Amino acid sequence: MVGHLPGEVVAALACPLDAAPMSEDADGLHCPHGHRFDRARQGHVTLIARPLRHAGDSADQVARRRAVHDAGILQAVHDAVVAEATATPLPPGLVVDLGAGPGTYLAATLDALPDRAGLAVDVSRAAARRATRCHPRAGAIVADVWDRVPLRDGTAALVLVVFAPRSGGEPARLLVPGGTLLVVTPGPSHLAELRARTPALAIAAGKDDEVAGTLGPEVRTAATRRITDRREVARELALDLLAMGPSGHHLEAGDLERVAAQLPATLTVTIDVHLRRLVRTGAPPGAGNRDR
Repeated sequence: MVGHLPGEVVAALACPLDAAPMSEDADGLHCPHGHRFDRARQGHVTLIARPLRHAGDSADQVARRRAVHDAGILQAVHDAVVAEATATPLPPGLVVDLGAGPGTYLAATLDALPDRAGLAVDVSRAAARRATRCHPRAGAIVADVWDRVPLRDGTAALVLVVFAPRSGGEPARLLVPGGTLLVVTPGPSHLAELRARTPALAIAAGKDDEVAGTLGPEVRTAATRRITDRREVARELALDLLAMGPSGHHLEAGDLERVAAQLPATLTVTIDVHLRRLVRTGAPPGAGNRDR
Protein backbone atom coordinates (compact mmCIF):
# COMPACT_ATOMS: atom_id res chain seq x y z
CA MET A 1 0.00 0.00 0.00
CA VAL A 2 1.09 3.58 -0.67
CA GLY A 3 3.10 4.98 2.21
CA HIS A 4 3.83 1.65 3.84
CA LEU A 5 7.42 0.77 4.62
CA PRO A 6 9.10 -2.18 2.88
CA GLY A 7 8.81 -5.32 4.99
CA GLU A 8 12.59 -5.61 5.31
CA VAL A 9 12.68 -2.12 6.80
CA VAL A 10 9.93 -2.81 9.34
CA ALA A 11 11.73 -5.98 10.42
CA ALA A 12 14.90 -3.97 11.09
CA LEU A 13 13.31 -1.12 13.06
CA ALA A 14 13.55 -0.79 16.83
CA CYS A 15 11.18 1.20 19.02
CA PRO A 16 12.93 4.47 19.94
CA LEU A 17 11.51 4.25 23.48
CA ASP A 18 12.48 0.70 24.46
CA ALA A 19 14.29 -0.86 21.44
CA ALA A 20 11.55 -3.49 21.03
CA PRO A 21 10.73 -4.87 17.55
CA MET A 22 8.26 -2.88 15.49
CA SER A 23 5.17 -3.93 13.55
CA GLU A 24 3.19 -2.01 10.95
CA ASP A 25 -0.56 -1.57 10.60
CA ALA A 26 -2.82 0.72 8.59
CA ASP A 27 -2.08 3.73 10.80
CA GLY A 28 1.66 3.43 11.39
CA LEU A 29 4.08 1.50 13.57
CA HIS A 30 3.82 0.02 17.04
CA CYS A 31 5.84 -2.13 19.42
CA PRO A 32 4.61 -4.95 21.73
CA HIS A 33 4.66 -2.60 24.73
CA GLY A 34 1.99 -0.30 23.32
CA HIS A 35 4.13 2.50 21.93
CA ARG A 36 2.53 3.79 18.72
CA PHE A 37 3.91 6.05 16.02
CA ASP A 38 1.42 7.35 13.47
CA ARG A 39 2.12 7.54 9.79
CA ALA A 40 1.97 11.02 8.29
CA ARG A 41 -0.32 11.61 5.36
CA GLN A 42 2.72 11.72 3.06
CA GLY A 43 3.86 8.27 4.23
CA HIS A 44 6.76 8.84 6.62
CA VAL A 45 6.78 7.95 10.34
CA THR A 46 8.40 9.98 13.12
CA LEU A 47 10.41 7.76 15.49
CA ILE A 48 11.91 9.87 18.26
CA ALA A 49 12.45 9.20 21.95
CA ARG A 50 12.56 12.85 23.05
CA PRO A 51 11.72 16.26 21.57
CA LEU A 52 13.99 17.16 18.68
CA ARG A 53 16.66 19.73 19.45
CA HIS A 54 16.57 21.07 15.89
CA ALA A 55 14.21 20.86 12.94
CA GLY A 56 16.78 20.21 10.23
CA ASP A 57 16.35 21.56 6.72
CA SER A 58 13.31 23.66 5.93
CA ALA A 59 10.90 22.89 3.11
CA ASP A 60 12.56 25.66 1.10
CA GLN A 61 16.01 24.13 1.59
CA VAL A 62 14.76 20.67 0.59
CA ALA A 63 13.14 22.08 -2.55
CA ARG A 64 16.38 23.87 -3.44
CA ARG A 65 18.36 20.67 -2.90
CA ARG A 66 15.96 18.79 -5.15
CA ALA A 67 16.36 21.45 -7.86
CA VAL A 68 20.16 21.16 -7.70
CA HIS A 69 20.02 17.38 -8.03
CA ASP A 70 17.48 17.53 -10.84
CA ALA A 71 19.77 19.92 -12.73
CA GLY A 72 22.61 17.37 -12.56
CA ILE A 73 25.05 19.72 -10.86
CA LEU A 74 26.16 16.97 -8.46
CA GLN A 75 26.01 14.13 -10.99
CA ALA A 76 29.70 13.32 -10.53
CA VAL A 77 29.06 12.78 -6.81
CA HIS A 78 26.04 10.56 -7.52
CA ASP A 79 28.09 8.48 -9.95
CA ALA A 80 30.92 8.06 -7.45
CA VAL A 81 28.56 7.02 -4.64
CA VAL A 82 26.96 4.37 -6.85
CA ALA A 83 30.35 3.13 -8.06
CA GLU A 84 31.65 2.68 -4.52
CA ALA A 85 28.37 1.18 -3.30
CA THR A 86 28.70 -1.55 -5.93
CA ALA A 87 32.49 -1.94 -5.79
CA THR A 88 32.32 -5.16 -3.75
CA PRO A 89 29.59 -7.72 -3.05
CA LEU A 90 27.48 -6.74 -0.07
CA PRO A 91 26.26 -9.02 2.71
CA PRO A 92 22.49 -9.25 3.37
CA GLY A 93 20.89 -6.13 4.79
CA LEU A 94 19.33 -2.75 4.11
CA VAL A 95 20.66 0.35 2.41
CA VAL A 96 20.35 3.10 5.04
CA ASP A 97 20.88 6.77 4.19
CA LEU A 98 21.56 8.87 7.30
CA GLY A 99 20.73 12.53 6.77
CA ALA A 100 19.11 11.52 3.50
CA GLY A 101 17.52 14.82 2.52
CA PRO A 102 15.09 14.19 -0.35
CA GLY A 103 16.59 10.74 -0.92
CA THR A 104 18.36 11.29 -4.23
CA TYR A 105 21.51 9.35 -3.30
CA LEU A 106 19.45 6.55 -1.79
CA ALA A 107 17.33 6.27 -4.94
CA ALA A 108 20.37 6.14 -7.24
CA THR A 109 21.96 3.46 -5.06
CA LEU A 110 18.81 1.33 -4.97
CA ASP A 111 18.59 1.54 -8.77
CA ALA A 112 22.04 -0.07 -8.87
CA LEU A 113 21.17 -2.67 -6.20
CA PRO A 114 17.87 -4.18 -7.41
CA ASP A 115 17.64 -6.78 -4.64
CA ARG A 116 17.77 -4.25 -1.76
CA ALA A 117 15.31 -2.26 0.29
CA GLY A 118 16.27 1.16 1.62
CA LEU A 119 15.53 3.55 4.45
CA ALA A 120 15.95 7.32 4.43
CA VAL A 121 16.59 8.83 7.88
CA ASP A 122 16.42 12.58 8.41
CA VAL A 123 15.52 14.93 11.24
CA SER A 124 13.68 17.18 8.80
CA ARG A 125 10.02 16.39 8.25
CA ALA A 126 10.18 18.28 4.95
CA ALA A 127 13.01 15.98 3.83
CA ALA A 128 11.18 12.85 4.96
CA ARG A 129 8.07 13.89 3.01
CA ARG A 130 10.19 13.97 -0.15
CA ALA A 131 12.26 10.90 0.64
CA THR A 132 9.27 8.64 1.26
CA ARG A 133 8.54 8.93 -2.49
CA CYS A 134 12.13 8.68 -3.69
CA HIS A 135 12.03 5.00 -4.71
CA PRO A 136 9.52 2.11 -4.75
CA ARG A 137 11.78 0.04 -2.48
CA ALA A 138 12.46 2.80 0.04
CA GLY A 139 10.74 4.19 3.11
CA ALA A 140 11.47 7.23 5.25
CA ILE A 141 11.47 8.03 8.95
CA VAL A 142 12.05 11.20 10.92
CA ALA A 143 14.76 10.51 13.49
CA ASP A 144 17.70 12.34 15.00
CA VAL A 145 20.96 10.99 13.59
CA TRP A 146 22.76 12.58 16.56
CA ASP A 147 20.76 10.22 18.79
CA ARG A 148 20.46 6.44 18.62
CA VAL A 149 19.01 5.59 15.22
CA PRO A 150 15.85 3.42 15.71
CA LEU A 151 17.26 0.37 13.95
CA ARG A 152 18.52 -2.90 15.40
CA ASP A 153 22.24 -3.64 15.45
CA GLY A 154 23.66 -5.17 12.29
CA THR A 155 20.69 -4.62 9.99
CA ALA A 156 22.37 -2.57 7.22
CA ALA A 157 24.58 -3.86 4.45
CA LEU A 158 25.33 -0.32 3.29
CA VAL A 159 25.14 3.00 5.14
CA LEU A 160 25.36 6.31 3.28
CA VAL A 161 26.39 9.55 4.99
CA VAL A 162 26.51 12.12 2.19
CA PHE A 163 27.11 15.75 3.24
CA ALA A 164 25.33 14.84 6.46
CA PRO A 165 26.08 14.75 10.19
CA ARG A 166 27.11 11.48 11.80
CA SER A 167 27.00 10.39 15.43
CA GLY A 168 30.16 8.59 16.48
CA GLY A 169 29.82 4.85 16.19
CA GLU A 170 26.17 4.74 15.10
CA PRO A 171 26.92 3.94 11.42
CA ALA A 172 29.16 1.06 12.47
CA ARG A 173 26.54 -0.24 14.92
CA LEU A 174 23.99 -0.44 12.13
CA LEU A 175 26.26 -2.34 9.77
CA VAL A 176 26.38 -6.11 9.49
CA PRO A 177 29.97 -7.44 9.63
CA GLY A 178 31.47 -6.97 6.19
CA GLY A 179 29.04 -4.14 5.41
CA THR A 180 30.06 -0.88 3.76
CA LEU A 181 29.95 2.70 4.99
CA LEU A 182 30.25 5.54 2.46
CA VAL A 183 31.03 9.01 3.80
CA VAL A 184 31.08 12.07 1.54
CA THR A 185 32.48 15.39 2.79
CA PRO A 186 33.20 18.67 0.98
CA GLY A 187 36.78 19.30 -0.14
CA PRO A 188 38.67 22.59 0.26
CA SER A 189 37.66 23.92 -3.18
CA HIS A 190 34.01 22.88 -3.05
CA LEU A 191 31.89 25.75 -4.41
CA ALA A 192 34.90 28.04 -3.95
CA GLU A 193 33.68 30.55 -6.53
CA LEU A 194 30.36 30.87 -4.74
CA ARG A 195 31.95 31.07 -1.31
CA ALA A 196 34.19 33.91 -2.45
CA ARG A 197 31.14 36.01 -3.37
CA THR A 198 28.70 35.10 -0.59
CA PRO A 199 28.38 34.64 3.20
CA ALA A 200 28.73 30.84 2.87
CA LEU A 201 30.23 28.95 5.80
CA ALA A 202 33.90 28.05 5.49
CA ILE A 203 34.98 24.43 5.08
CA ALA A 204 37.34 23.27 7.80
CA ALA A 205 40.71 22.00 6.60
CA GLY A 206 41.24 18.26 6.96
CA LYS A 207 37.52 17.59 7.35
CA ASP A 208 37.71 14.16 5.70
CA ASP A 209 40.41 12.90 8.06
CA GLU A 210 38.61 14.42 11.03
CA VAL A 211 35.40 12.59 10.12
CA ALA A 212 37.22 9.27 9.67
CA GLY A 213 38.61 9.60 13.18
CA THR A 214 35.15 9.84 14.74
CA LEU A 215 33.63 6.70 13.23
CA GLY A 216 35.06 4.23 15.75
CA PRO A 217 37.44 1.27 15.56
CA GLU A 218 34.82 -1.10 14.15
CA VAL A 219 35.28 0.26 10.62
CA ARG A 220 38.43 0.41 8.51
CA THR A 221 39.07 2.50 5.41
CA ALA A 222 39.04 0.44 2.22
CA ALA A 223 39.22 3.21 -0.40
CA THR A 224 39.30 6.99 -0.70
CA ARG A 225 38.48 9.14 -3.69
CA ARG A 226 38.48 12.82 -4.50
CA ILE A 227 35.79 13.82 -6.99
CA THR A 228 36.16 17.11 -8.85
CA ASP A 229 34.00 18.69 -11.51
CA ARG A 230 33.21 22.15 -12.85
CA ARG A 231 29.70 23.25 -13.74
CA GLU A 232 28.26 26.40 -15.21
CA VAL A 233 25.09 27.29 -13.34
CA ALA A 234 22.49 30.00 -13.66
CA ARG A 235 22.14 32.58 -10.90
CA GLU A 236 19.06 30.91 -9.39
CA LEU A 237 20.78 27.53 -9.13
CA ALA A 238 23.82 29.20 -7.58
CA LEU A 239 21.50 30.60 -4.90
CA ASP A 240 20.03 27.11 -4.45
CA LEU A 241 23.54 25.71 -3.90
CA LEU A 242 24.18 28.36 -1.27
CA ALA A 243 20.89 28.04 0.59
CA MET A 244 20.36 24.27 0.49
CA GLY A 245 23.22 23.39 2.85
CA PRO A 246 24.46 24.43 6.30
CA SER A 247 24.93 28.03 5.17
CA GLY A 248 21.20 28.20 4.58
CA HIS A 249 20.56 27.93 8.32
CA HIS A 250 22.56 31.11 8.95
CA LEU A 251 21.23 33.35 6.19
CA GLU A 252 19.10 36.21 7.45
CA ALA A 253 16.16 37.80 5.70
CA GLY A 254 17.35 39.69 2.64
CA ASP A 255 20.72 37.90 2.43
CA LEU A 256 19.79 35.96 -0.70
CA GLU A 257 18.48 39.10 -2.41
CA ARG A 258 21.76 40.90 -1.69
CA VAL A 259 23.76 37.90 -2.93
CA ALA A 260 21.66 37.65 -6.09
CA ALA A 261 22.40 41.29 -6.88
CA GLN A 262 26.14 40.53 -6.74
CA LEU A 263 26.13 37.41 -8.91
CA PRO A 264 26.44 37.31 -12.70
CA ALA A 265 23.70 35.66 -14.77
CA THR A 266 25.80 32.49 -14.92
CA LEU A 267 28.62 31.30 -12.70
CA THR A 268 31.11 28.44 -13.02
CA VAL A 269 31.39 26.49 -9.76
CA THR A 270 33.81 23.81 -8.66
CA ILE A 271 32.55 20.54 -7.23
CA ASP A 272 35.23 19.13 -4.90
CA VAL A 273 34.38 16.31 -2.49
CA HIS A 274 36.06 13.46 -0.66
CA LEU A 275 34.47 10.03 -0.65
CA ARG A 276 35.66 7.43 1.84
CA ARG A 277 34.55 3.79 1.69
CA LEU A 278 34.88 1.92 4.97
CA VAL A 279 34.18 -1.70 5.84
CA ARG A 280 32.73 -3.01 9.08
CA THR A 281 35.23 -5.36 10.70
CA GLY A 282 34.36 -8.77 12.06
CA ALA A 283 33.53 -10.19 8.64
CA PRO A 284 33.75 -13.95 8.00
CA PRO A 285 37.10 -15.11 6.54
CA GLY A 286 37.43 -13.99 2.95
CA ALA A 287 34.67 -11.37 3.12
CA GLY A 288 35.47 -7.75 2.36
CA ASN A 289 38.87 -8.57 0.84
CA ARG A 290 38.09 -7.44 -2.71
CA ASP A 291 38.71 -3.79 -1.93
CA ARG A 292 40.37 -1.82 -4.63
